[in-house]
Amino acid sequence: MKADTLHPLKAGFGFGGYIPRALDAAVGQDFPTRLDDEAWMQLALLESMEGIGRTCPNPPVGAVLVKDGRLISKGATLAYGDRHAERVALDAVTDRSLLKGATCYVTLEPCAGTGRQPPCTEALLASGISRIVVGALDPHPKAAGQGLKALAQAGITVETDVLGGECRAWLFPFLAYQQLQRPVVIGKWAQTLDGHLADDHGRSQWISGKKARAYTHWLRQKYDAILVGVGTALADAPSLTVRDAAPPLHRQPHKIIFDPKGRLATGQPEVFQNLRRGLKPEGPVLFYAVEAPNWRHAPWMDAFSDVIEPVLMPPQCSWLEFLRLLDHQHRARLGRELQSIMVEGGAQILTLLVRDELLDALQVFVRTGILGGSRHRIGRLDARDGASAPPTNPLLDLNARHDFQLVSTQQLGDDVVLECAHRRFTFWT
Repeated sequence: MKADTLHPLKAGFGFGGYIPRALDAAVGQDFPTRLDDEAWMQLALLESMEGIGRTCPNPPVGAVLVKDGRLISKGATLAYGDRHAERVALDAVTDRSLLKGATCYVTLEPCAGTGRQPPCTEALLASGISRIVVGALDPHPKAAGQGLKALAQAGITVETDVLGGECRAWLFPFLAYQQLQRPVVIGKWAQTLDGHLADDHGRSQWISGKKARAYTHWLRQKYDAILVGVGTALADAPSLTVRDAAPPLHRQPHKIIFDPKGRLATGQPEVFQNLRRGLKPEGPVLFYAVEAPNWRHAPWMDAFSDVIEPVLMPPQCSWLEFLRLLDHQHRARLGRELQSIMVEGGAQILTLLVRDELLDALQVFVRTGILGGSRHRIGRLDARDGASAPPTNPLLDLNARHDFQLVSTQQLGDDVVLECAHRRFTFWT
């Protein structure tokens, strides 16, 4: 009997793209040994990873031009407002006669509408290519099949869904945002085999190993913002930077401290020194979320005056209202939407987001160790009792559990990362 595969994606692929490349910039530099559509699309996906962190709110796309089994050029989408991947690849070809009869491999359907850049479909139609191979379809109104229809009508052969699942996983924040029209929330945590996110003193540094932490930092660069609760901030004094990620390092994420009761002012200087790292007035900035009645200017804020963005929440603010408030303030300050937030803890915040069905994806790093303890783990999901109920969950109904769909798995040293998506998304079915 043939064993079932663990997940629908090919081995090595996940939300972080091709995970070996996320850990080592040298991976994928060799020429493909197979010269089929999937091999060329994998090269386009690797190229798209060069744009991590610089393209938002545009998606990080890669394109490869091939003729007679030979690579002509490749390109990745540049910074927001600059050229898209297809135009970068086309512009790199000095001998335009090479484009006649060539194939373009692109990880996302070419745009057909004018934004800060003219439509890529227009450039492809004028190029002389005879075939286009697409990874993922784009639901954005400026694409949505319009460009592919125009290319087909012009006699260009169009093929889609080549490494489609792998491309959709890499493009998940962009695609999910089109569906939700609110910030996409990704829960990330490290845990032991027995489910503990920290010891009974609240210490979580470090449950996971170096490879797992390096992959986390790569993901931080991919997502727009990192959110932690005030308890995690006070216990761990995190810097929330991308310091151990493989190159390129195009940006640091925004930092969000969720502190409804205004407890951050009680922290040690190290907490504020670490949070200050990487912040700039033009972004990234620190979004400090506190309930309006508890807001007060604390001395530590003086060092953050140009990079702090207070988010004053109304009392009893729901998580969905909070996400929309964050998006509104991000747009007001930076002129674009807040597409994605990775929540790195603590256990109570993650529990509440699961309970409210607001975790759109999970990236769970499981360490092959047993800790014991009783306090820091995903808690009771029963709304009647909240996250502080006893850990035994005596009334929890097994049939009411919150199931996710498994997208990918990857061993990282003595850790295994499980990447899952909420069942509201049908990208992999």
